[in-house]
This record gives sequence, structure tokens and C-alpha cells, in this order.
Amino acid sequence: MRKYNFFEKLLLPVGLGLAFFGLYMILLADKSYEIMSWVKLGTIFVWMIILFIVIMVSMMENMKEELTLIQQEHITEIKLLREILHEQLDEIKLLRKDFKK
Repeated sequence: MRKYNFFEKLLLPVGLGLAFFGLYMILLADKSYEIMSWVKLGTIFVWMIILFIVIMVSMMENMKEELTLIQQEHITEIKLLREILHEQLDEIKLLRKDFKK
């Protein structure tokens, strides 16, 4: 189980606060009869875009962490492959010495 970082802990209350604030603003705009319907639609559209951006930021942060873990695994695999290669080269050198005798 991976631990949540500071960004993810901060993103949840900010996202929830943003969602409730946007809903509150839409309800206020709905109660006001002076605002035209296209402005209400624009408000809802902008609110949805902001929520989409917050979700995308969260997904990108998660992908970044997963890619970091994969990169660390690849680094360890490359180190192991280098060690194996050096061992094989040493064995080939020893075999050549034996065949020369």
C-alpha cells in the first residue's frame, strides 16, 4: 500500500471545496432572475472545466509517482544486467587464458 503525499492530501479538500463552492455559486445564479440563461450556462461550463482540471491534475500526479517507481525498478535491473555482463566478460577472459595454454 503506498502512502499519500502532501499534494494528494491537499487536493481532496480543495477539490471538495471547489465543488461545493461552484454548486453554491450556480444555485445563487439560479435564484437571481436578472442573470440571463446563457450566463448560467457559462457558469456551469466553467465550473465543470475547473473540476475537470482538478481531476486531471490528480491523475497526472498519480502517474508521475508510478513512473518514478517504474524508473527506479529499471535502474536496479540495469545495474543487475551490468553485473551479469561483467561476470560473463570475466569468464570469457578466463576461458581465453585457458585455451591459450
